[in-house]
Amino acid sequence: MSSVIVCATDFSDQSASALEWAVAFARREGARVDLVHVVPEPTHDREQLAADAATFEAARLGDARDRLAANATAAAHAAGVTVQPHVLVGDPEVRIVEHARLHGARVIVVGSTARPLLERWVLGSVAERTIRTATCPVIVVPSRERGRPWFSGRSDGSRTTLATLVGLEGADGGPELVRFAADLRRHGRCDVTFLHLYWPTEEYERLGLRGSRNPLEVDPDVVKNLEPRLRGLVDGLPGEGSVRLDIQPAFGAASANLAMAAGDHAYDLVVVGSHQRHGLSRVLEGNVAESLARQAAQVPVACVPVPRTARAGVRVSTTVPRILTVLAPTDLSDIGNAAIPHAYALLRATGGVVELCFVAGEAMSDAARELGPVLAQDSHECRVRVALMQENGLAAADRELELAAEHALLVGMRGEVAKIVQAAFADRANLR
Repeated sequence: MSSVIVCATDFSDQSASALEWAVAFARREGARVDLVHVVPEPTHDREQLAADAATFEAARLGDARDRLAANATAAAHAAGVTVQPHVLVGDPEVRIVEHARLHGARVIVVGSTARPLLERWVLGSVAERTIRTATCPVIVVPSRERGRPWFSGRSDGSRTTLATLVGLEGADGGPELVRFAADLRRHGRCDVTFLHLYWPTEEYERLGLRGSRNPLEVDPDVVKNLEPRLRGLVDGLPGEGSVRLDIQPAFGAASANLAMAAGDHAYDLVVVGSHQRHGLSRVLEGNVAESLARQAAQVPVACVPVPRTARAGVRVSTTVPRILTVLAPTDLSDIGNAAIPHAYALLRATGGVVELCFVAGEAMSDAARELGPVLAQDSHECRVRVALMQENGLAAADRELELAAEHALLVGMRGEVAKIVQAAFADRANLR
């Protein structure tokens, strides 16, 4: 693991807080700090062209080097760690990320933005743009009064315990977050709380949970379903310190819920996954890491890159996928049935399976009779899988599996219903 921590500064109060955090973290980790300041590319307006541009540029770089060296010396003396100054030229987020990559940095530390809300929304802050492009974790440090220690209040002998909250997203980026937490524990004692937030209405629908339930309280049935998979990620975490898994209901934005959880306890660090979305996907889907980094006013936020190949455990393919199965649910209305020919059309060239699905109440026979005209449509040589389910799904009594015709597979039907649907397929065959 790299022993380099890159800290970016623009000489603002926010950057001063970031540097204090960086050297305190470096002392704990036994690392050095590369203090980086990026000077913009020289402009070429008329006033500057009329003057001696070379002299102006040399003076600008010289001033930046002197200020940076003074800051690095003071920070190194105060914390007892190595701090190396680096003045770079170009776009800040580009050169910061490039320097971190070239030196194999373990993390990048930046201060939270102090720009007006409208300007930040239109242009984005350096911190936010760095989060989107960095290949290593980015720590966003909120502004804090100078001289106030970052890691204090809990100690084990001579070593400070780092209290960390990890916003665990399950299989979607979970392994990257767990690895980052494990790395923190290799360099010192670290108490980790893994927090998984679930949205009650979504989980009730996904699990088919019925009856009266309090969405404001932890639901034992939801926890029973989620916990085994999450335990598989966090159990056996190496290193020193406690490990706790907390599963809680949430409402609204994930970032707001994480910020609230971080404020309820004295955490030293909040860790979240950064999905590094760009363009329209960033506007539509958002980024919890960026949003949380803006909201967390007291606690530093570690934004850990989550590769696209890690999302939901699926490798992203660049080839056009072949569609093999199309699910066509219908409520047997004209609008519901109108989608079924399109399902057939999707498989016209390659063939496949069209799955027709209707969820019925008690009147299973009536539902099967209404499916007759639907099944009589030309299927374009597609096999059709038909599932009629009562409200409690395929767990209905006297489950059976019958092959009613060459192109139909009847799942979970009662015998009477199977005969009716089989007759519908016979009608379709007579129409050909």
